[in-house]
Amino acid sequence: TSEVLILNKHAIVLGADSAVTTSGAESGQSRYSKSANKIFEIAQNGSVAVTIYGNSHIDLLPWELAIKLFRRHLGKATFSKVSDYSTGLVEFLKANDTLFPPRLRSSWVKHQFDTSLKLVVEEAKRGSPKLVDVNLPVADRALFWAIEVTRIRGLLTGKSVSASLTQLELNALLQNLTPWVARAQSQIDAAPALSAINATELAELGHMTRYCFPEMILGTTGVVIAGYGEDQIFPAYEQLNIYGHVGEELLFLRLNGFEVTHGESSMIQPLAQASMINMFTDGFSPSLEQILDKEGEKVLDSVFTELAIRGIAVDHTTRAAVVQKCHPEFMLGWKRENWAKNFNPLLGVIQNLSVQEMAHLAESLLGLESLKERVTSASESVGGPIDVAAITKSEGLVWIKRKHYFDASLNMRYVSRLERSFE
Repeated sequence: TSEVLILNKHAIVLGADSAVTTSGAESGQSRYSKSANKIFEIAQNGSVAVTIYGNSHIDLLPWELAIKLFRRHLGKATFSKVSDYSTGLVEFLKANDTLFPPRLRSSWVKHQFDTSLKLVVEEAKRGSPKLVDVNLPVADRALFWAIEVTRIRGLLTGKSVSASLTQLELNALLQNLTPWVARAQSQIDAAPALSAINATELAELGHMTRYCFPEMILGTTGVVIAGYGEDQIFPAYEQLNIYGHVGEELLFLRLNGFEVTHGESSMIQPLAQASMINMFTDGFSPSLEQILDKEGEKVLDSVFTELAIRGIAVDHTTRAAVVQKCHPEFMLGWKRENWAKNFNPLLGVIQNLSVQEMAHLAESLLGLESLKERVTSASESVGGPIDVAAITKSEGLVWIKRKHYFDASLNMRYVSRLERSFE
């Protein structure tokens, strides 16, 4: 996926490619499609839209269906700010028994628990490899397990539960561990190398992992809500990562957002795969940043080697401290210089672009990203038709380019239903 948002005082433009990747669970092979819709209108008056990237499903439900049902749920209701729409979407998804039946949510708890147990065991094995050495007595391996329990519990306690989740549900599970201990014990019994592991402690750590590091268990979808609230005269967007349900709660993280103001009058925000877009906006790509990070640290460290050759020895502690201080300053310095020469002037240009010019820029940037992907990678994870929509305060959402799976002229009943819904 590759997407881009462009905002100024006139409008916000959303652009998205159409590529989607489906991974085969059995074959391990991936299938690529170039027909996915990633931009959806959610306010009936056309003032707000959603674009998605990452997982195309949330807890087995297609995001396209979830968003369109949220749009129906809203009806003609509007909110004062774009951020209120993001809050409304989260509330709509939380413990929704129609979209996510309780029976399914219960099965997800079991699946997440099993995955968490594997993560805990892997971390314990990483810390104490002899834990699973069947040549050692079980009593000796149990001592390694005790060490790892203390260490891992400390990591989890120090992390606390993830944002948007509460300690309350975790506490309820920890106070009624009996069925989960039995489940953990059955998995221990299935692997003789794990015989030194205490099932009660493993079950406890498993649930704590579910709530402290759920992002290691669940996939994620980037969700961007963009447009105008009733009280906003300039466009804004809110960016979230939504993972799915953990028990009765929905795991999500609020990321960055931006609202055009009288003073800050433009922004361009790439989403998902954006190496070529970053080259255009920032003057460097993430791959170049990684190369400079690695090579810059090497060069800085080599200075001390040259000093030692010339008879100026620096102790290892001082050497490490200097590198730790100076290398981040070097990285930030050259990036700031690039932003000053590329990104900041670009924002000055964007603030004066017309809606048509912003739409052309969005399409061109996505076309460049698609071309780079096509000639440098076999993954085909960016490409297909490019959809571009613009939202203005007066006209609402207007499609500049849009693919569709049917011809409207052959579906006049659909058009009639659509017209009646806006009456």
